[in-house]
Amino acid sequence: MRPPLTICVLTYGPYAALARRAIDSIRRHCERSMYRLVVGANAPGEETWRYLVGLSGEGAIDRLHLSDVNLNKCPMMRRMFADIDTDYVWWFDDDSYVKDASALPAWLGRAQASPPDIAMWGHVWFFGSVSDFNYGTDVVGFVKRAPWYRGLEPPSWEPGGKGERNFEGKGTGDGRWFFATGGCWMIRTAALRALDWPDPGLVKRNDDVFLAEAVRQQGWTTMDVGAPGVAINTEPRRGVGEDAATMERQMASNRR
Repeated sequence: MRPPLTICVLTYGPYAALARRAIDSIRRHCERSMYRLVVGANAPGEETWRYLVGLSGEGAIDRLHLSDVNLNKCPMMRRMFADIDTDYVWWFDDDSYVKDASALPAWLGRAQASPPDIAMWGHVWFFGSVSDFNYGTDVVGFVKRAPWYRGLEPPSWEPGGKGERNFEGKGTGDGRWFFATGGCWMIRTAALRALDWPDPGLVKRNDDVFLAEAVRQQGWTTMDVGAPGVAINTEPRRGVGEDAATMERQMASNRR
């Protein structure tokens, strides 16, 4: 019988301890009949490679994507999502992990009980202004050129931002960019398919912010469920793709 969700774990580099902690926590605390496990490994070290190949051989990993070079987060994510046929996807970066057996029932229960317009669940944060994350690039232009754009005004403090002209009685738009933090979130697989996510132009930087905006553009909602039973983003950022050059490359990717 097909399980309700696919758990995806993305590992990177020679950080075998993080890969082990993330994947072992899933195996320890999540009922195996409830999930398929898909793992992506960008430029894994030898210890990580041996660990993942061993688990795959045992059937503990249902699908393993190995790349000797670092494809980066979004390109590997596209590979991982390609053949998923469960109703939900539960995403983990390798520095997030399951703390106890309450996690899967809590997350999946909220998802299954949600109305159809709620497409995504996670620990929701927000940027108070586009300047908090845009590195000076044209984020609004990127959104409006994206294939998933549906005509809703992106967040902005200029009148009209998110359709607001007198937000909180201040005569402004709403400039807050809400998003589920990218280290751990759950989404309807049908939403991923409708969005063709990740956007092919994205590499890594602020992919979680753009996913939330893509969800909003369809008239759907991201529900803040906090972080029940999981630890999220427990390590400093690693790898390439955190710089202004990457953001500029992403924002220029769909420029006509």
